[in-house]
Amino acid sequence: MIRNLGAISYTMKRQKTFLPFAMAFAIGLSSCVKDPDFPMEPSLSFREVEQSTVTNNPSVGVYEKLILVLRFQDGDGNLGLSPNREKYPGDFKGPFADNQKYHYNWFATTYKKVNGKYEVLKISNTPLVYNGRFPRIDSEDRQEPLEGDIRYTIEINKKSTGSFIQRGDTIRFDVFIVDRALNESNTVSTSDIVINY
Repeated sequence: MIRNLGAISYTMKRQKTFLPFAMAFAIGLSSCVKDPDFPMEPSLSFREVEQSTVTNNPSVGVYEKLILVLRFQDGDGNLGLSPNREKYPGDFKGPFADNQKYHYNWFATTYKKVNGKYEVLKISNTPLVYNGRFPRIDSEDRQEPLEGDIRYTIEINKKSTGSFIQRGDTIRFDVFIVDRALNESNTVSTSDIVINY
């Protein structure tokens, strides 16, 4: 164990001899670190919701901007779908084609609190969902464990939700993701979100 790794008071000559030793030790430590052992199915945990009310958009009026932040772990790192049809044509074929279930890899169902209990929010008997595609997490086609945060933006405005979501309503989202091998993650719920617009 190196104790005085950041000894600023050493003279320049001493720092020069100490620095290569410290770098060699750090490289040696990093080569001993094993890859984490995550399952092949993606795993999610809820981190936070970043919320702001946007008032200066003339096309949709006032809207609520929500950024859902979820922590992910994935054993083989095959998360995300590319928006580039030329570079990754497979991300738009088969189960990922436009009219297929897995065209999206982010699935978010909206719930509204009614009399203290959450109910699926429906518009014309159809659940209000915010499904979408998040891009490839790793642009290389390596199979290795990945861990990080997905930040996904949802915009809710009165024009699109009508009277179904009003100022002061409390909502939440249940979210799961799907990897390119069609493994579905667990479903996580966000915290309560009070609409401010």
